[in-house]
Order: sequence, then C-alpha cells, then structure tokens
Amino acid sequence: MSADFLPRVKMGRAVTALLLLAVLSTAGLVHLIWQRTASANVDNVVAALDAQSTGAVRNELASQLALVSSTAEIIRSVFFQGAIKPDDEVKREFLFLSLLREQPAIAWIGFGFPDGRFFGSHAAPDGRIEMIEIGKAAPGEPRALRRDRYKPIPGDIFFEERVKTESAYVTEGSPWYRRGKDSTDPAWTVVDILPSGFEPSIVLSKRVEAFGRLEGVVMVAVSLRQLSLTLQDLNIPSESKVYVLAKDDVVLATSEPSDGVMAAHLADFPKADVLSAAVASARRANPQSVFRTLQQSEALGPVFISSSALPFENWRLLTAIPRSTFAGDIDENTKRVLFIVAGIALLAAVTAIIFARLLFARPLARLAQQLHAVERFELDAVRHTPTVLVELNDFSVALKRMSSGLSAFARFMPLDVVRPLVDGGIEPKPGGKLTDITVLFADLPGFTEMTEELGAGVEPHLTRFLTLSIAAIHAEGGTVDKFIGDAVMAIWNAPNDEPDHALRACRAAAAIRDAMHAMPPLAPQHDAVRVRIGINSGIALVGNIGSAERLSYTAIGDAVNLASRLVGVAKENGVEIVLSGETLDGTCGRIDARSLGETAVRGKSQPVPIFTLDRKLTPA
Repeated sequence: MSADFLPRVKMGRAVTALLLLAVLSTAGLVHLIWQRTASANVDNVVAALDAQSTGAVRNELASQLALVSSTAEIIRSVFFQGAIKPDDEVKREFLFLSLLREQPAIAWIGFGFPDGRFFGSHAAPDGRIEMIEIGKAAPGEPRALRRDRYKPIPGDIFFEERVKTESAYVTEGSPWYRRGKDSTDPAWTVVDILPSGFEPSIVLSKRVEAFGRLEGVVMVAVSLRQLSLTLQDLNIPSESKVYVLAKDDVVLATSEPSDGVMAAHLADFPKADVLSAAVASARRANPQSVFRTLQQSEALGPVFISSSALPFENWRLLTAIPRSTFAGDIDENTKRVLFIVAGIALLAAVTAIIFARLLFARPLARLAQQLHAVERFELDAVRHTPTVLVELNDFSVALKRMSSGLSAFARFMPLDVVRPLVDGGIEPKPGGKLTDITVLFADLPGFTEMTEELGAGVEPHLTRFLTLSIAAIHAEGGTVDKFIGDAVMAIWNAPNDEPDHALRACRAAAAIRDAMHAMPPLAPQHDAVRVRIGINSGIALVGNIGSAERLSYTAIGDAVNLASRLVGVAKENGVEIVLSGETLDGTCGRIDARSLGETAVRGKSQPVPIFTLDRKLTPA
C-alpha cells in the first residue's frame, strides 16, 4: 500500500489506544499465563482423580465378575469331586441356593444335563428366589417345567408356591451350553433368552466331567440389568457414566441408561445424551481397546474418557467424566479472577491515559501543529510552549530555534520559490521527466553599463526589477527557476499542471513590461526599452538537476535554450518581448501578437518564426 493511502489517526487517539492496548495486553498475558499454568495443574489433578475413579470402577467390576467365575468353579469342583451328584436334587438345590444368596450380583446358577434337562436357581427382579427344573422330552415335544418360588426372610427363605407347566427352552441349544460343552476353559456368552424368558445376561459356563465323561455344563449368569444397577451403585463422580462394552461396541451395561432405556450399541444412544455422544466420538477416533483421551463436547466442555480391557472375552470398560465434575468451581473462580484482573487493568489504563494525554499527547499535538506551521513556512506561528517532560520541552525549544534559523535562511531563498516545489511533492533526489512547459527569460537592458556607472548603487534598481518580476510571475502561477545576474528565469506547467501555461507566460511578460514602464527610467538612455523578455514553449527535462549533495529544481533542454536566445533576438529587433511560434500556438489565439518574421537562432538549423507583444496590444 502506498504511504499516501495509509490510514491516519490523531496522535491523542493513537497514544490512548497504545496505552490501553499495552495495559490490557499485559494484564491479559499475565492472566493467560496464570490461567494456563492453573489449568495445566487442574488438568493433572483431574486426570489423576479420573484415573483413580476409573481404576476403582474397573477393580470393582473385575472383582464381581471374578466372583462369578469362582462360583462356577466351586460348583464344577463339587460335581467333579463327587461331593454332590448332579442328580442329587436336595443337595444340589441347597448348594445352588446358598451360593445364590451369598452373591447378590448373580442372577442365575444353573446346570444343564447332556440329555437336555436343566436345573437352576434364579434371583427374580422382585427379590424372590425361584428354583426351576426343566425335564427332558422328545424332539419337538414340550418340556415339563417345575417352578418353586421362595420369599427371603431374615436368616432363611419362605416357600410360597409351586407352579408346574411346560417350557419351550432347549438347554442343549442355548449358546452358553454349546460353548461350555465344547471348551475346556471358562466360556463367557451374552444371551437374551434364559429359562425364565427374555432376560439379557452375561453367562459364564464351564464343562463338568467325571472320569472323562461329560456330566453337563454349569452356568452362572449376571443380568445386564443387574450389572447396570451394580455400576450405578459404584462410587463414581456425579454427571459421569460407565459403560461395559462387548465386541463391536455392543453395550452390555451402563451406569445411567438414557431415558431409562439402555442402547444396544454405543452409537445408538440418542443425541440428547451428550455424554454418550462424546464417548462414541472418542471411540471412533481411538479404535484400540485401551486408550485415554480428552474429548471436547459443546455442551459439557472437556470430557475425560478412558477405555480399559476387562479380563473377560475382550470386553472393555469405558468411563466418561466431565472435567467440570472436578474443576467446575475452579473454572468459575478463574472467570471471576479474569473479570477482576480486567477491571484493575481498565482502571490502570484509564489512569495512565489521563496522565499520558496531559503529559504526552497534548504537548505532542501542539508540537505537530507547529511542525506543520514550519512546513508551510508560517514561521511566525511557532512558539515555545513549556512542558513538564524534559524531552518534549527540549523539542519545543529546538523547534523554536529551527524556525528562527529558517526565518534567516528565507532571506536567501524566497519562500515563494520553495512553496510550489513542496506543494508539488518534489522528492529531493536527482531526476526529472520530460514536460511540455513555457519558459520566460527577462533581463535589464544595459545593466553592464549601469553597473560600471553606478557601482554598488545599481543594487536597488536590480532589486526593484526582480521584485516586480517575481510578483508578476507568481500572479500568473509561474515558478521562478533562478536568477542569472540581472536576468530572471521562470517556467510554467511545472511543478503544477497549468493547461494554459503559454497564455499565462505571455500575460506575465506583459505585466513585467507594464510595471517597468510605470516606474521612472533607470537612465535617460533606457527610457524606451525598459526590459527584454524571451518566451518559448516546448518539451524540456524538468526536475532536480545536480548531484546527491546539491540539487537545483530547474528545466533544461532546447526549449529553454531557445527562450534564452530570444532575449538577444528582442534586442536585435528593438522590441521588449519576443515569443516563439510554439508559444503563440499555445495561447490558442487569445492574445494579439505582431509577427516579426523569421530569424536564424544559434543552435537551430531552421529559421524560427518570432512574434512580439506591442505595448498598445495586450492579451485578450
């Protein structure tokens, strides 16, 4: 962007803005550093608390699932050792009932026989205990079902009723039975249907052998509903969630179902459940089983999400704990501190601005005004204004001294010469450009003889001539180029654009001639011819001519040389003003000029048509 098009602001506003920016940015930077340090420390503390919470939940869940495994192993060992036969109904029922009552998290303890029979103890959702026995049957036939219901009482159970009916449950076709029968290791299975009907559960099954012969499969089941209740009872932070996932992110349990319903898949939770949405997003970004990440949520802010493996069938435990759970109060206090710091900073800024305007901005504004006065050469307007600040006071004193020096210097370089150059934006370096200009040379006839005759007394006459010449030139918008002895050189259409520059030069020449005739003659022999003027128009190189150390704003070229030589042509023809044909053409017929024919001019190969302005003829 050019410097001429840069935006401009007042000094007072700039100083005010800079001070305000400095104070507020310093306060903001201090607060930012403090906030980041505090936030990092808070994040570390929150991460540690989150890790402890996640570890506690994982250990508790693993402990409960380990009890399931140990319960199944107890039954398998009892049957394997022959301490109780699987067909011993009374002892078998006592064993299952005792173990079931000792483990509240277990929903089922059962045993499937190779011939299709099933016996098990079931902790019903209403708190009662059921003893269920399913008999064998031919393929396609219903199986006999016996259901004994018991109500727990302190230290014992109370028999309520026995129900005999039929069951369509096929033990040997159930997933837990098939996996347990075909595996020598404990097998975990997720099932939806159990002997009591639809009851999504995780089931641990173990093969039972006696002397190398399959006796059946023992099963221990934990209802997914009960597993979710177990997760809810764990000591997890408020507004947090725990998820137990199977393969392919199938949800086995969650500490807080959405709207009372547990989604079948992690991606199936409703959008309103923003915490589950954050967990699903983190899970997509981290496909590995074990990870720990900080997930951003628009509604909850940062959320710590941890995934750890459970020692059962590649199941995973996911915990989601919003950062605000631990750091909510800290963040609120941080915001309060921000407002307090901003208030203090604003107060400090206002105070600083007031003092800055009084001590700095206003004195600088006054100095700027005085500098503009110096630029306009209005030197009488420059005054020393004392200020409190030493540097600005010295600046004002130096400015006053500089204006006094320029006033003295102006006696050697007229201000009327300098102003057009400054206004025209002339840069102080060598260079120029070809410009169509009009050049005027004017001198005093017989100045050499007058100098010999009058000596130093000729100076008032020369000064009077130069003074009126400058006045006439400036009145027509011309620029005084230089003084050459008793002659003055002036140009038009540089540095300022003047389309009618030829006409202006002619009017100035006529004005100089008339002014000289309005005064008493310098000597009797110089009464008829008071001045000689040559005017020419054409292309010349105009600009700063010279070296880097010293420059002169002038015009050079053939057009200038011809104007200078036309002064001698005027003497040869006995007239006061001679102008070239190019100048006359430039006036567009707006002056009355008399032709003097053509004349040979040194440096020109062809004769030059010349014209004069008679005293009785004036520009139209």
